[in-house]
Amino acid sequence: MSKKFKGKVCVYCAEGLSATRDHVFAREFFLPGGAQTLPQVPACASCNGLKSTLEHYLTAILPFGGRHEDSRVNLERMVPPRLKKNQKLHHHLAARISTRWAKERAGLIVPVGTIPLDFSKVRALFSLIVKALVWHHWRTYLTRNHFVTVLALSPHGEMAFERKFFRANVRDRVGANLGNGTFVYEGVQGVDYPETTAWRFLIYGGATFGGDPLVPEQGSSVIGAFTGHRRVLTYAALRARYASGI
Repeated sequence: MSKKFKGKVCVYCAEGLSATRDHVFAREFFLPGGAQTLPQVPACASCNGLKSTLEHYLTAILPFGGRHEDSRVNLERMVPPRLKKNQKLHHHLAARISTRWAKERAGLIVPVGTIPLDFSKVRALFSLIVKALVWHHWRTYLTRNHFVTVLALSPHGEMAFERKFFRANVRDRVGANLGNGTFVYEGVQGVDYPETTAWRFLIYGGATFGGDPLVPEQGSSVIGAFTGHRRVLTYAALRARYASGI
């Protein structure tokens, strides 16, 4: 491990000292040769192990929803060996593959294949990814005093996210396209507090997740996230309470 990452505070827990450097986006998500310039951060052994467990699960599933050429190659060449090593997951997926109707962005409703996904693991991984990106771009730690909220954005949610965060006056804007569209992200940092940030991610050219159960034909292809100090949430809750007269 280089001196750049040795003995640093872990970006994920903001408490332990780094035992290794970690790729913010695991190399296994990418085709061979497509991950040379991935951002890296200091990580303690415990957090690195937790993140690796989430990555092993999601690298076997997310390529199924990919919409670009690299994800198809990934699905054909790299996913089968992963599922062979995890027969329990393989059988679970094979027994639950189905078809549903989905609305394309052009407005057409078409039948698409679906595969089960534990979205809590997507939230958990992207919470870690966001913490790492906040440090990578702005050298800012998110501690236990801060929150990270991750959600799949519906089309209406995407517009609300755009208005609230990405059209606002911000301190800085960052973004990257990694691995020919394997991961595309944008982030903004608030003017007043460096821990206040917002992010949006596109995976494998637009992998679609199940959307609002009340509108089942609408899926979500954008992962959104925002961060800040917990006192902001407390203040917002108090405002709502007094406004309602409770």
